[in-house]
Amino acid sequence: MNRIFSIIGSVLVLAGIALLAYVSISYLRQSSAKPPSWSQTQQRQGRQIAARLRGHQQVAVPRHAAAAPQSEPAVRMVIPRIGVDSRIVQTPPVGGVWNVADWSVGHLTSTPDPGSSGNGAYAAHDDIKGELFKRLAELAPGDEVIIYSAHVRFRYAVVGQQTVDPSNVSVLSQTRTPTVTLITCSPYWVDTYRLVVQATLKSRTAI
Repeated sequence: MNRIFSIIGSVLVLAGIALLAYVSISYLRQSSAKPPSWSQTQQRQGRQIAARLRGHQQVAVPRHAAAAPQSEPAVRMVIPRIGVDSRIVQTPPVGGVWNVADWSVGHLTSTPDPGSSGNGAYAAHDDIKGELFKRLAELAPGDEVIIYSAHVRFRYAVVGQQTVDPSNVSVLSQTRTPTVTLITCSPYWVDTYRLVVQATLKSRTAI
């Protein structure tokens, strides 16, 4: 009996070592991904800045954001092209910044709800806590962004993307056309910039 327990114990130890090795290798592969256009010096500086900001990934918001019109809040986002299907949580600005939601897409509460005129802002992490917007840069004009409220499905079409400084709030400027702005950190594991994708409303359907 003791021999059986010894064998089982050895198998469990080996399985634990194998799992630890797999996780370590996966992490190293991800963390070694670097933007090819950056020099070694720029990459090192980016990592140093990211280390100082770790745990404080935020998006700047306008000092006087317009109040969102009264309508149904967003509850779910689907982006077929990049495999996103996530709940949406409501995230208010605090002290002039917008903390990115963990494990969900966050809607900036001072921006319009889906379907309303104006620019609704949504953010998610690219490299931690869900990595929901990890593939945001793959979106191209015409790709769909689908947002659900409790009773309506809104379909948006991507119209463009850009990379901006974290303090650039112009991407949240209001628009006449119902628009959504998707924001995440960039580059992967460096996070010194913000990747922004915008899409405009195509249709709305009751559900």
